[in-house]
Amino acid sequence: MGPLGRGNGLAAIFMGYVVGVAALAFWLQSSPLEERRGFLREPGLALTGEGAEERLNAEAVLAAMALDPEATQFSDYADQYLSRLHLVGKDGALKRELNNTYDYRSLPDFGAITDIPARKKAFFDYLRPAVQYQNQLIRERRLILKGIEISLVNERPLTKAQRRYMALVRERYKVEEDASDREAVDTLMRRMDTIPVSMVLAQAAMESAWGQSRFAREANNLFGQWCFSVGCGVVPHSRPEGETYEVAKFDSVEAAIAAYFQNINAFHRYSSIREIRERARANNQPLRGYDMVAGLEAYSTRGQAYIDELRKMIRYNKLE
Repeated sequence: MGPLGRGNGLAAIFMGYVVGVAALAFWLQSSPLEERRGFLREPGLALTGEGAEERLNAEAVLAAMALDPEATQFSDYADQYLSRLHLVGKDGALKRELNNTYDYRSLPDFGAITDIPARKKAFFDYLRPAVQYQNQLIRERRLILKGIEISLVNERPLTKAQRRYMALVRERYKVEEDASDREAVDTLMRRMDTIPVSMVLAQAAMESAWGQSRFAREANNLFGQWCFSVGCGVVPHSRPEGETYEVAKFDSVEAAIAAYFQNINAFHRYSSIREIRERARANNQPLRGYDMVAGLEAYSTRGQAYIDELRKMIRYNKLE
């Protein structure tokens, strides 16, 4: 259990929690109003059981690190927390098991459902938990990033865990290498953010023909995402001569959704989506898929017609 020792580890963690919550409360009382609003604006994770305990521990660790980033017990416990959530993995993604009743290794046969309203409902019901899960992971990442921001604002040196986390998300979200930590945090808060469930569901339905397209069935590809190395996916029958792209193949539906989130949040062609989201955040407005799809003009060669169809799908299917 590291320098804390096995005998007094629980006591030290408990004391870390008590001190951390006190520090968090002090910060909330003493920080400028806008800074507090930015922190409190983060929606709760609505977790229960072990998940709720993890959130309390995370808040305590982050507040404690902001108070005293050199405190060994907090630094070590933060490392344990990050390791337990698998934040520092070879692919830089959280790998906790999605806790629901669906199998996301491959798509169900939605074509076997002959009743169209029932097919649509089954499609949305199947994907919604996996989309919500990705948003939950992002909220957890933002919680940790907020702790780093607090340390930087207070001119405290980052702990080993915080530096490791920053290196991870800088690479994942394509932050400029020469950006300072403060600049990187600002960029990450814009990019590492949630996506409205309605927008994800509408795009998945449109791009995959309600889960019945060839690429959805053969490659778990719900969003028409491409890849550019030989054998990375499925070659389209209609691919023009001389082109080398393939339609990406994913090991699971969950992996396809995670890749979609990464694409929307990090790829330069979708910066307008992130700008719409940033304005909504700045004005304390809810994130609405109907509004954010306006930034998808680069997603399809159909341009505005594509956006109009997505909005129609969101409205007609009452996705928000």
